[in-house]
Amino acid sequence: MIKKELIKNISQKPGVYFWKDCNNKIIYIGKAKNLKSRMTQYFDLNMQNSFKTEKMRQEISDFETYVFETEVEALIFERSSILKYKPKFNVAIPTQATFPYIYIKKQKTNLKIDLTNKYERKNDTLFYGPLVKGNQYLPLIKYLKHLLVSKDGQLQNKMNSEEIELAFNKAKKILKFGKEFKSKLIEERNIASENEDYYLAKQYQNIYDLIYAKDSQQNLVLKTKRDIDVFGFFETNNMVSISILHFRSSILLNKTDLILNINTTLKDFISNFLEEYYAKNQIPDYILLSNFYYDLFIDEGLKTHFLLSSNFFYKKLLLIAYENAKNDIENKIKRFEKENKNDSVISYLSNLLNTKMNYFAVFDNSFVSNTKEVVGASFVYSNGNIDSSKKRAYILNKQINGRSDFDYMYQNVDLFLNSNKSKIDLIFVDGGIIQIKAAKKAMDKNNIDIPIFGLRKNETHTFESLINEEDQEIKIDNQDAINYLIKIDNEIDAHAKKWYNKRHKKNMLESPLQKIKGIGKKTEYLLLERFKTYDAIYNAKIEELEEIIPKNVAINIKEASKTLK
Repeated sequence: MIKKELIKNISQKPGVYFWKDCNNKIIYIGKAKNLKSRMTQYFDLNMQNSFKTEKMRQEISDFETYVFETEVEALIFERSSILKYKPKFNVAIPTQATFPYIYIKKQKTNLKIDLTNKYERKNDTLFYGPLVKGNQYLPLIKYLKHLLVSKDGQLQNKMNSEEIELAFNKAKKILKFGKEFKSKLIEERNIASENEDYYLAKQYQNIYDLIYAKDSQQNLVLKTKRDIDVFGFFETNNMVSISILHFRSSILLNKTDLILNINTTLKDFISNFLEEYYAKNQIPDYILLSNFYYDLFIDEGLKTHFLLSSNFFYKKLLLIAYENAKNDIENKIKRFEKENKNDSVISYLSNLLNTKMNYFAVFDNSFVSNTKEVVGASFVYSNGNIDSSKKRAYILNKQINGRSDFDYMYQNVDLFLNSNKSKIDLIFVDGGIIQIKAAKKAMDKNNIDIPIFGLRKNETHTFESLINEEDQEIKIDNQDAINYLIKIDNEIDAHAKKWYNKRHKKNMLESPLQKIKGIGKKTEYLLLERFKTYDAIYNAKIEELEEIIPKNVAINIKEASKTLK
């Protein structure tokens, strides 16, 4: 579970949060009226109301947040994200894939006005939505029919082509729900109220609230099918946080968050960043930026994709992007500084060891004298960080090759090389020259030739020095690099011990007798009934055992007792 302090800088606006596990996999998606408040509740044990919630809580290792202006936007994005990622802790119930729309369609003899779950851009159809509170829009549909297809107070079943075209053009204007429609709605409400038709006045008021109330508005589903990237920038302490909202086919598909150092003017930085970003990524139809950036000195071909933000709707999108760039800024900076330090350390060690370190493996074994469990562990690091999908633990064979440290490391590395298909740049082993030679033997067997280094420890079992294949100590004059080697040594050591303890505990709980060929629960029960203790069973003569079990099984017990006593 992550620490509560990480939540302190989260926005208090509406939004959606993704809880992630140690493998960066999304395990739960939730929405919130207040992101910070809702996420903080997970740290209040009094709020936990099920085993499933507590289990999820323990698996949370990271999070991602999306900030929006309204609850409706959060609800829309939450639903689409759950359908996309299918997190294991979200309730798996059938759900409507999309929210409904009001649609107005030209037909041969009339104008159809109704709800639909399917949005399709057509010349003969207008859409308004998506509608989170779909059923509550029925009065609006009734009112639209009154405005568009009624004559002398009666709905028309048939209309000629001219009437249909006039009504359709009128609908285009109405669905913008501008000042004229708003005034008309207020007027109708007031007239109904003056006539003491309070039910009708209430209907008009409900329509007004649905359309114009802030929490009913959304800016996530665009009216265009064009692909748009919306950029938000937040500058702080010579750094700039960037949030990019990626709209594809009118829907917010995902978000990219970046934080970078800035060593020049903001405009020069943004210009260089955009050119580099779109040199590596597909250029969308439109790039939406604040008007402040429209005089950028930038590639003219890229500039043709820039979209003016004078439109009110586009300004709302830019505000959402800005809020996401500003959100959780302290944690973003900490992660950035940690990654930068890792990059610096990897670069230093790579030069020191004269080899690439983009992808390397670390090995350790765990066992205790006079016990039969030996566990080997391996980690793979990519660009200085653990690749969680490559964490491994192996049960090693204690009965072969003299049971030495050399043999355990040989088995560990050999098992890893047999199962790992990715090319690694070098290997670190927890130990000294014995472990290095064991790893070398395993690599020779697998026809692999890469450098091996040992993380040698002192009498207190803590990292002391780095050695090469000639058992020579490598001098390190960078404290960050020393701390990094201590960190990876501690990480692999903890992983090996964790799996050793797990294995040892399991073996302690398992019956040693039932591991002997020919003995099951029933036979074990009969033997204990007769001899009372395991020691008495092991020490019994074959003739005594034969009174209960066949001779061959009795012989198996006597053979096994040599290692089980």
